[in-house]
Amino acid sequence: MVKFIITITLGLTLIIVSNVIGHYRGPFSILATAILPFIIVGVVNFRLYKINFLATVLCGYGILLLNDLLIRMYAGGTHDQVGKDWIFLFSFIAFVLSTVCMLVYAFTTVSIVESTSQKRRRVRNLLVVVLCGISTATFYINILADI
Repeated sequence: MVKFIITITLGLTLIIVSNVIGHYRGPFSILATAILPFIIVGVVNFRLYKINFLATVLCGYGILLLNDLLIRMYAGGTHDQVGKDWIFLFSFIAFVLSTVCMLVYAFTTVSIVESTSQKRRRVRNLLVVVLCGISTATFYINILADI
């Protein structure tokens, strides 16, 4: 549990630091959006997928939404439609990279020995990523994209 909290805090800190830098250096956080959430979801949260897959996936999509919200609130680029489109493009890239990473972890976090319970766990992990991804995309398109 302590590892989970430390890792989540590290991910949130990276997002906040990136957006503070982006507040003073406009394009930094917008350009970092394409890769920073992917690094957090894929590298920083790597061990958490084996501990609690559902919570880690929810945290990963939460990081994506939080990063986009902070960019839209504090970074530059939201004053015109072109800036909003760049933010959307880089957020979409981060969403796709992070979702692919989570899908890979859905299959690789289960042990190699095939059994019925292992197959069920893989299907469950796959469904978790797909359903959370659809929910996140729907929330983003209906609420965050208009800010």
